[in-house]
Amino acid sequence: MIVEQIWTANAYRNFNYLVVCPETGEAMAVDPLDSKKCLAAAKDNGWTITQILNTHEHGDHTGGNTAVIAATKAQLLAHENAKGAIPGIDRGLAAGDVIKVGKTVELEALDTPGHTMSHVCLLSHADRPALFCGDTLFNAGAGNCHNGGHP
Repeated sequence: MIVEQIWTANAYRNFNYLVVCPETGEAMAVDPLDSKKCLAAAKDNGWTITQILNTHEHGDHTGGNTAVIAATKAQLLAHENAKGAIPGIDRGLAAGDVIKVGKTVELEALDTPGHTMSHVCLLSHADRPALFCGDTLFNAGAGNCHNGGHP
């Protein structure tokens, strides 16, 4: 599994991620707010974005969906209860669902309410240990519960 971390350099200090199958070059964009940087990183590395995953419904995580989908026709994945908050979800995720990227990457969806009530984290079941936690953790502590969340 290849993980490309993309710094958005915005006021919210967001990171976007491309999770890539090294065998096929298929990629999943996680919370691709900065669509231009995500698309450029994929193009520069010869990867094809086939899926987008939003960890939750806040705009600083979903803001690049439309542009990435327009450029790639990627499928959009998010928590099954976020369908009213994130337009265009193709696959709603529940705890334990497995997301496959290419032939070699498997990520397990974890239902992690708190920051929002429709939040998922992704646990890697590939050769490289990883947890994509959205806003359940910040670099200065645990994710806040403002704007729709609950402890």
